[in-house]
Amino acid sequence: MKKYILSIFLISVTVTSCVRSLYPITENEKDMIFKKELLGHWRDEDSAHYIVDTVAGENGRIYRVAIIDLKRGPERVFSDTSYFIAFLVNIKGSFFLDCSADMEKFSNKNIGESAAHSILPTHYVIQLISIEQNSIELASLDEDKFSALLKQKKLNIHHELIDKDNLLLTEKPIKLQQKLIEMEKFPSIFNSETLTRLKN
Repeated sequence: MKKYILSIFLISVTVTSCVRSLYPITENEKDMIFKKELLGHWRDEDSAHYIVDTVAGENGRIYRVAIIDLKRGPERVFSDTSYFIAFLVNIKGSFFLDCSADMEKFSNKNIGESAAHSILPTHYVIQLISIEQNSIELASLDEDKFSALLKQKKLNIHHELIDKDNLLLTEKPIKLQQKLIEMEKFPSIFNSETLTRLKN
């Protein structure tokens, strides 16, 4: 039980952004697109590894992402692996990934059906800036800069502050798409990162 709760906590902090969405970018499978260039084994600037594959039977529209992050403790180095389900959407020429925890990976952790249903699935929204043969550039929302724009009333988006470090967007999919395009007027709220393809 403790191990399961720790795993859920680690998933919630794995992605750099602390801005999440209650709703997915889209609920229409026809909006989801496939880019084979995303598939493979990648590494970020902090040496975390990303293994991207498709989910069988989904015609390439759903990706499975494993993030393997080596952590250094006081006595040892250990691997923290998080699993996500993701899909890609093209919104007016801009590409966004919607990532949520792959709950199937936790189905046999003996926490009980009621406890499992109490976990609220949320979505990390990550902009896909570019894909090249050996690199991917991604951008996630910076919570501090995003919050500052909300306080200055430069952005108007429904949200809840879960705690001082976690902001939850509560716009439904169609409105969320509109807001994501509006956010592009403020490029400083996005933190970009480049993943490099690892050779097999």
